[in-house]
Amino acid sequence: MRWMYSPQADETQQVWFKRSIHMGEPTASAVLSIGSEGRCIVYVNGFNVSTELFSSNPRGAIGIHDYNVGHLLTKGTNTIAVWYSPVSYGRRQLYAVLTGEWQSGRQYYIADSEGWLCHAANARTLPDGNEEIDGRAYLADWKDYNWQEESFLFSEWQPAVEATDLEPAVITFCRDDAPRYTMQHVLRRSTFSQQGRTLTYDFGEPVDGWIRVTMRGMKKGEVIEVNGLRYICRGGTDDQACRRFTTSSSGIARITLPAGRSQSNITRVEAIKIIKTIKPQKY
Repeated sequence: MRWMYSPQADETQQVWFKRSIHMGEPTASAVLSIGSEGRCIVYVNGFNVSTELFSSNPRGAIGIHDYNVGHLLTKGTNTIAVWYSPVSYGRRQLYAVLTGEWQSGRQYYIADSEGWLCHAANARTLPDGNEEIDGRAYLADWKDYNWQEESFLFSEWQPAVEATDLEPAVITFCRDDAPRYTMQHVLRRSTFSQQGRTLTYDFGEPVDGWIRVTMRGMKKGEVIEVNGLRYICRGGTDDQACRRFTTSSSGIARITLPAGRSQSNITRVEAIKIIKTIKPQKY
């Protein structure tokens, strides 16, 4: 297995990986296998192909996920992008294999690490299970962020490095019936209180998932904290602070605002309940 990692990333840095693959003819079927020590979101030609909010695997193990992507591949240039978040630091950040069959009936297998590029994302996953997100580096939204060539200057992308001399590790193959992180529903707050610059929103029930805060009128570079999430505002019309690869357990959102800001800058506070679901097996 040819594992890749970003040589610039430290143990907390989230990373974007991408590769452009030229298809000489139309493909009849294709399976993209992605493995990682961390958590990932996978894009093919800009479409999120992940079957859950983010891939998950036991701490200390490697998860292998398969994605059917034949319907997204076209003749010509295709781009695969992976947004990686560390769980524990290691060089097994990404393993990628594309297998399939051309419409002519010939099969193909692409597993080399050549051509993969990497770039630091605008976020970190901290050892205490929280995240730090720099909103100043966002484009329009998560979906469009960084999978395209123009998302960064091409010169800022660096080749991913193939990892060698790795110790043995446990590999978990994530089947269709494995537990998956999925969004259940969104809650609005039931009560509100304030003490100094800290706003408290109570949702009236336990929530394991994300708190999403939408703001207006924030200045670029201002920092807010939401239940351990540290978000650096991008400024402009609207800012939205929300975790992406980690969750927190609480039915209360505690939001600490920068000096000079108040509840009038908060336009919406939502609790997104995330659950682990199991897809029923077919017999």
